[in-house]
Formats: sequence, structure tokens, C-alpha cells
Amino acid sequence: MNSITPFATLAAARASTDAPISARQGQGLGLFLLLHVLLWTLVPACMYHNPPRDSLEGLAWGHMWLTGYEKHPFLAPWLTALFTDLFGAVGWPIYLLSQLSVALCLATVYRIAVAMVAPASALLAVMLLDGVYYYSVGAIPFNPNVAMLPTWALAIWAFREALLSPDGWRWSRAGGLAGLAALAKYESAVLFIVMLAALVVLPEGRRAVRGRAFWLGIAAALLVVSPNLLWLARHDFAPFHYAMSNLALEDNLYTEPVAPSQSGLYPPLLFLLEQLGALLPLVLLYLPFVRWRDRDFSFQSFDRRFVMLMAGGPLLVTVLFAAAFKATLIARWGFPFFSLAGLALVLAFPPVLDRQAWRRFLAALAALTLLEVGGCYWAIFVRPLQTNTAPYSIAYPGRAMSDRVAAYWHGRFAAPLRYVGGDRWVVSTLVAFAPEKPVPYFEASLPMSPWLDEADLKHRGAVFVEPAGRTALIESIRRRYPALRDETVMSFAQHTAAAVPPVRLWVALLPPAPGNVEGGLP
Repeated sequence: MNSITPFATLAAARASTDAPISARQGQGLGLFLLLHVLLWTLVPACMYHNPPRDSLEGLAWGHMWLTGYEKHPFLAPWLTALFTDLFGAVGWPIYLLSQLSVALCLATVYRIAVAMVAPASALLAVMLLDGVYYYSVGAIPFNPNVAMLPTWALAIWAFREALLSPDGWRWSRAGGLAGLAALAKYESAVLFIVMLAALVVLPEGRRAVRGRAFWLGIAAALLVVSPNLLWLARHDFAPFHYAMSNLALEDNLYTEPVAPSQSGLYPPLLFLLEQLGALLPLVLLYLPFVRWRDRDFSFQSFDRRFVMLMAGGPLLVTVLFAAAFKATLIARWGFPFFSLAGLALVLAFPPVLDRQAWRRFLAALAALTLLEVGGCYWAIFVRPLQTNTAPYSIAYPGRAMSDRVAAYWHGRFAAPLRYVGGDRWVVSTLVAFAPEKPVPYFEASLPMSPWLDEADLKHRGAVFVEPAGRTALIESIRRRYPALRDETVMSFAQHTAAAVPPVRLWVALLPPAPGNVEGGLP
């Protein structure tokens, strides 16, 4: 944590130099991003024994190289697989990818901000975002939520450029980057609704859509997303069924009616409070710079109208949607909403950028970061001892499980292990660490595993795995694959000092068909 302190000294010392301001702040931004990437890559690399399960799920998807998946588009899974394969390791490359995504988001926000405010204020608008959970601890596991951070920021930057200079190139760039945001996660539809509102309510927006240039942007967006659109059409728009189930909409064919939140609060109100809570540290960090009499809530300039609309619009649209359709929302769905929150504060309350304010801010930021790192340590190493519960999936014995299951297969068959089916999270873990990169068969379900050829699976054989207590699912697999043999239950100690039960895994083998040229051992 002391790595933040040199930046405090550097920033204060440079505040009175004669070097060009833009170069000075650019160097500060570079140092800040470097420290951010190093810190939040090293924290999980040193503390996590097993990568978070949604990152491993993305890795399993990515190695199938489809242009769509049961839950999400392909951008995040492809990047997860690329980084893992590039560095030849499972774990820290995923954390590095996540932090590079955050850094790209923050650099893009700086580019937006520096066109509106002084470089020092733009730097502050970026650094404030480190006070938001979504840009620090929340961004440790790379997944579609984290992939939205840079893609939303880039799309907003390009959209603003197109509104100010609506030529064919700028609209094509904006459309292409909007398409990239859609490939990060379908939740990007919220951003597009806000952009549509900007085209309607802003005079600059109404002027920018005149002529053919705007339609070039639409064409560019469609071109970028077309591989995924084709996949969706061929697979019954499966991710939207998943989304409807998660939203728990009333009258939804795919799920039960919405249930009240455990807190008793109206779900949209609860979501709003959760997002405001996520923003509270950012507001507190900004207090040293505020002189309340200098507040400016005017909306006379395009930049002010644009920033306030893009900063607050996604949250407003989401809450209104939830209220209108009685949808239950999950707090992490607010992940990409707030990249312009710091800039909005800077515009509404112009900062007093003196040395004392910078010192207080940087001390508070260092303290907050230390608290977050300490919170990670407490959640992983201390809390489990107090509660006798495993620290999430990061204590999971993933590599040991994968090695033992693979050895169990190879001890009986000469054929390579080609397929692993069963529980989604167990399968994701096993295939992540297996050198043979077997094909995942999530929940032994073809709709959840559209890449799978069941005839080839029966020919080559497979390993099926389930948590030992899931008797109904185990029995279902037995009925579907009556040739299963060598059933056993394996036990694996979790990587924690807490007195937690081991992971108990039911394992069964589907032998290769007799006609398989690679054959099996007697």
C-alpha cells in the first residue's frame, strides 16, 4: 500500500513546476494506472488459490470459440481464453486482463474529461473512480461486467465525438465501438437507450443524425455484432431466456413470479440504494476539493448536458425499467454505469486544486485502498476461521481435482480425455487446469453446451462429475448414460485453515466405444 504514497508526493511536487500542464498530468495518469494495475493484479495472484468461478466459466466458453454462448456474447470469453493461452497459466493472466480493462476505461475517461476541463481536474475525475468498488475489488475477476467498463467508455467517447463532428468516419467509429460494447454484454442495451435519448433531447444530437453519416454508424454497429446476431438466430436467442430468468419478471414464462427482496425493500429502490452506496466513497474522496459556494448546476453547455445524461442516464433507465416491469435487479448490474461520475462531480462542484487538498485526497485514497486490501485478506484468511465457511470459490482445490480426475480416466483408458460433463462450476474448474483441454458439457445439457456433438461424446467417452450430494442429478445422468462405470466419490481438502468440509465429488466414466480407434484398456 505504500506504493500509493510516492504518487502523493509526486503530484504535490509537480503542482508548481513550469512543465507543460498536459504532459505533467499525463505522466501522473500513467503512474496512477500502472500502480492500479500492479496492485489489483498482485492482490488476487497472492491471495487466491483458485480463480473465481465465473472467470473459469468464461475460460471454458472461450476455448470453444463460438460467436455466442448460453448467457453472454463472445468478447469476454474469447479474451479470457486468449490471455490464458498467451501466458500459459490459469489465474494471474485473468487478473491482469481485468486490470488492463479497467486501465483502458480510466484512460478513456481521461480523454473525455480533458476535452472539457483542465488536465489536473481531468486527472482527478479519473482517480476518484478508484473509490468505486466496481473499479477495484469488484474488478478482480474478468467477466462480461468488467469487459463493459472499457467498451462503454470507448463508445461514450466516440459518441460524443460524433455528436460534435458528425461525419462518416466519426459515426462509423461510434457505431463500431457501440457494437463492441454489445459484444461485451447485452446489458449494453441500457447505454444505447441513453444514447437514443441524447439524440432526441440534445440539439447537437438532433443535428448529428441528419444525413447519411449517422446511418454509416448504424451499419458499422450491425457489422460488428453480426456474427453474434447470426448465432442468436440459430440458437433460439438463448441468452435472452437466461436474462428473463435472472430478471424474474412477473408473467415470465421462464421463471417464477418475482419474490420480495430479503431486506423487505422495493427491489428497484434497493438497487438504487446499492448503487448510491457504491458511489459514496467517491463523494467522500472529493470533499477536500469542494468549496460549496462554487457549485455550478447549469446545463447551458453541451458538455454539461452530455455528461449529466451519460453519467445518470443508465441508472435512471434501469430503475425505471425495473419499476415498470417488476423486475428484480442484482447489484453488480450497475458495474458500467459510473465511469463519468467523477467528471460529473468536477463539473457540478469545480475543484480547488491546491496542495493541501491533493494531500488529503491522496491520503484518503491510500487509506481506502489499504482498507480494501485488508478486507480481501480478512475475507479470505480470517473470516473463514470465525465462521467455519470456505472463502468463496477461491479456496477451491481446482488443480488437484483436475489432476486426479484426469489420472482416474487415464488409469483405465488409453484414449485421451475429450469430454467432461456435469455440474457447471466443477466442469469449468476441471477443464481449466487440464492440459488436454477437454470439451465442457455443462449440466449434461445440450442447450447449455451448443458446441457439443453427443454422438462423438458417446464414441470417445467422457468423465461425468457432480457434487456428491446432488443425488437427483446423478441419477439423471445414470439414466441417460447406462454404460457408465467405475463410479466413485473423491474427496479434496479446501485451501483454507478453517475447519470446513472437503469437496466431495461423484465421478463416473463413460468408456470409449469399442470402435474408437484409440480404444480403451480392458
